[in-house]
Amino acid sequence: MYYEVNVKCVICEPITTRFFCVLETLDGNYMVPINVSESGAESIFVELNEIVPPRPMTFDFISGILSAIDDVKLEKVLIYDVEDCVFKTKISINHNGLVKEIECRASDAIALGLRIKAPIFIDEKLLNYKKCICKRSLDQKGKKVLEEILVDQRNISNH
Repeated sequence: MYYEVNVKCVICEPITTRFFCVLETLDGNYMVPINVSESGAESIFVELNEIVPPRPMTFDFISGILSAIDDVKLEKVLIYDVEDCVFKTKISINHNGLVKEIECRASDAIALGLRIKAPIFIDEKLLNYKKCICKRSLDQKGKKVLEEILVDQRNISNH
C-alpha cells in the first residue's frame, strides 16, 4: 500500500551540511527525511518557495516539454524502496493510456512532480524505516524539537 505525501521542507543539516527533503504523510503521522544533493535541494526549494529564476531550471524545462506533448501526463511519483540510505524512486508517465515507469533519483522525481503538481507516494513499508519519524511515538519534548526545526526552515524560506 502507498501513502500520499507532501513535501514539508528542504533542510541543511548544520554539522555535515548534508541536505534533506522532508516528506510528510497527508495524515500527518509520519515524516520521511530523504538525503538529496545540493542541486536537488535547490531544485525542490525553488519550487516550494515559488521562486522564479532568471532562466528556466532543468525541471522547468522538462515539465515544459511534458506539457507541450499531447496525451502525455506525469501521473505520479512512487518512492518504493530504500537501500543503503538511498531511496529508490520512479515516475509513472501515461501516454495515450499506456503507462510507463521510469527509474530516477528521488530528488529529480520530487522536483519534477512538484512542478507538474503530480501526487507523490511512498510505500508503506518505508514508513517503518529507522530514519523515518513516527510523530505519534514522539514525547512532548521530541515534538517540540521537531516543530522548532521545521518552523526555523519555514522562516528561512520566507526570507
